[in-house]
Amino acid sequence: MLYLLLYPLHHDYGFLNLFRYTSFRMVMAALTSLVFALWLFPRVIKGLAKIGTQPIREDGVAHHIESKAKTPTAGGSLIMGAVIISTLLWGDLQNRYVLVLLAVMTLFALIGWYDDWRKMKYQDTKGISGKTRLLLEFTVSFVAIYLLTQSGMTTQIDLPFTSAWQPDLGVIGTVLFGGFVVVGTANACNLTDGLDGLAIGPVLISSVTLLALAYIAGTPLGIVTDWGASGAPTGVGDPAQAVVLADYLKILRVPGVEETAIVAAALVGAGMSFLWFNAHPASVFMGDTGSLGLGGALGMLAVMTRKELFSAVLHGLFLFNAMSVIIQVFWYKRTGKRVFRMAPFHHHLELGGWAETKVVIRWWLLSIMLALAAVALLKIR
Repeated sequence: MLYLLLYPLHHDYGFLNLFRYTSFRMVMAALTSLVFALWLFPRVIKGLAKIGTQPIREDGVAHHIESKAKTPTAGGSLIMGAVIISTLLWGDLQNRYVLVLLAVMTLFALIGWYDDWRKMKYQDTKGISGKTRLLLEFTVSFVAIYLLTQSGMTTQIDLPFTSAWQPDLGVIGTVLFGGFVVVGTANACNLTDGLDGLAIGPVLISSVTLLALAYIAGTPLGIVTDWGASGAPTGVGDPAQAVVLADYLKILRVPGVEETAIVAAALVGAGMSFLWFNAHPASVFMGDTGSLGLGGALGMLAVMTRKELFSAVLHGLFLFNAMSVIIQVFWYKRTGKRVFRMAPFHHHLELGGWAETKVVIRWWLLSIMLALAAVALLKIR
């Protein structure tokens, strides 16, 4: 909104030329969502507590029933609100990637909100049925990705380990594979949201990583390849003297996707404010509203930057947590025995004697390592 209103005036007011730069608007988006959410969270927490509190599974970790049962949930609603408002202020609202990303994030969050509302209102730990939720999520994802392919998004993808081959999945392949990535990421994020601060840490790390990838994939930014005798760069902005960062890293260029870095920056700001209140002992949980909305946004960012396969590394902990649940259910139904003490895997660690804060901090550290590994894959190709 501010970009569309103020940037056209930069000829008369030179300082408004700042709005031209995605990097400036990224910083402002992060600060706006951070301050806005920090200011409102205490009020939102009180409001959510009036609706109801988080019901805890009776078959869950025993001490959680006492320590977490009175904590309000659906705090992700303010995260979503802060991201949307910040993006509306600082983003280019004519950019198709921004509009689709906000739509997917919002619709996934609304699915989660209905789930949270049922849990709080009726103290029902099950919420809406899994089949209904998956049907809604796949429908949203397929439609969103199809619209992007019809508006010019490439159907090629980047592969780890090699830059010589960037296979074209076609429209159908891109929609099906991309939809699986978005829904899988959202639900894996949802399964990871089981301890104070456990999910939001990896979400922040992934948001920063995808922010950088989106900025690189879409920004026509040059790296100076020639330096003058005085040490100053020569030919800045001259195509003969610079190469586009995406070309330098041999990744797919996706013109326009750099604007989604503003949404990712807003996610970082809002996520940091949420962590302030979600740090152990948590004053609020993000609930399915937050975990599905955030996970859906991260999955869409991976699709938009054409880094679906890299996201398997970046979101490795989300994936591992989801796999631990699938393995546990599969094995228990066939043998009556458990592979883990409890699934998802972070509860297995708790029952093994790990303190909650130790699990969370080590989860964050592993997320940083995986993010570095995902970025490294871009270069070692």
